[in-house]
Amino acid sequence: MAFEVGPGKNQPVWIEIYVPADSEAGEYTGTVTVKSQNFTQNLNYKLTVWNFRLPEQTTLRSWFGSFHRIAKAHKTDTQSELYKTLEWRYSQALANHRICPLIPSRLYPAINQDGSISVNTETLDELKRWMKEFHITGFPLRLIGSDPVGKDRDKNITYLRQMFTFLKTNGWEKYAYIYVLDEPNDANAYEQVRQRAKLIHEAQPGIKVLCTEQPNPQKPEWGTLVGSVDIWVPLWPLFEEKYIAERLAAGEEVWTYTALCQGGRGKDTPFWQIDFPVLNYRVPMWISFRYGLHGLLYWTTVYWDKSEDVWTNPQTYVSGKMPFNGEGSLFYPGSDVGIDGPVTSIRLKQIREGMEDFEYLELLKKVDKKRADEVVLKIARSWTDWEKRPEVIFETRKQIGNILSR
Repeated sequence: MAFEVGPGKNQPVWIEIYVPADSEAGEYTGTVTVKSQNFTQNLNYKLTVWNFRLPEQTTLRSWFGSFHRIAKAHKTDTQSELYKTLEWRYSQALANHRICPLIPSRLYPAINQDGSISVNTETLDELKRWMKEFHITGFPLRLIGSDPVGKDRDKNITYLRQMFTFLKTNGWEKYAYIYVLDEPNDANAYEQVRQRAKLIHEAQPGIKVLCTEQPNPQKPEWGTLVGSVDIWVPLWPLFEEKYIAERLAAGEEVWTYTALCQGGRGKDTPFWQIDFPVLNYRVPMWISFRYGLHGLLYWTTVYWDKSEDVWTNPQTYVSGKMPFNGEGSLFYPGSDVGIDGPVTSIRLKQIREGMEDFEYLELLKKVDKKRADEVVLKIARSWTDWEKRPEVIFETRKQIGNILSR
């Protein structure tokens, strides 16, 4: 790889080594050579390959938003063939970092006027490829029409039942859920969640209801969502162990999420902005394992709308006078238009490390659950108390690897 570095300038280089799943266990060595006009430096490295492999499909489920925003950055539109190519590339990059990319709406069966669905064979083949290639762990559905619990109720019942049958025919029904409402924050929104959830549960048992909210409402007068929500997604600062433990004991799923620094109110949780230590992007997966959680949600990875040049201006999101550097941005577009991209951030690399850490812990749990519980508590005590020294996490993962390799 050749590149130019101006006089008096430094150029960091990020190097990754891909280890194929069928690689033989053992110690591998190699050399990286750095050359310039009058300088040569050899850098030796050693790589240990364990004699176990991580599952292709991630254990920790995820929802990280769609890629429709990339069209503008790449000077195209969402209906173009170029966009489809870009969407595949970005989704592939996300999957390579053990995060589940969303399924494009164009790959879903068509919805007819009465709510019934029509399946196109060619589209179905493409959907099957998407599910297989990216090891999809979630198949989000949606309610249809402007009034799903009112005038559009019958359409939705037809749609949900036929979609569930379609998913079951293809072995995907266990992935089905509906992101019923985002961040309900008053009595009316809570009632809307309850009414929509009632419709979904009555129309088609088996389709789960996901909501970005915690089990204990911020105001008691809003009522409860218990009995309505199947997948709880609380903000990290609003995570209350007592109520989460109750929902887990009831057999429900619990994911978590972060956005901006919402819900902080003085609580120090591992928020996701460039200004915080990069370890913040890795440690949430340890905390998720510590509590027996099932998933992770983030609103988008490609929010470049507010920054004229995301490469030089990290202020991707500004609320009032408060900037949130790197918020909603885990990818960078390529330096040119077209298919040059995506470029992954170091922050996304750390999320992948955390997702892999989670798999290490899951494998250890199968071998020695008590040991897994002890190990995770050394790193992650709660959403406000975690190990801040990266070298301790590195060493702990190495210790787990040694145990699993016996």
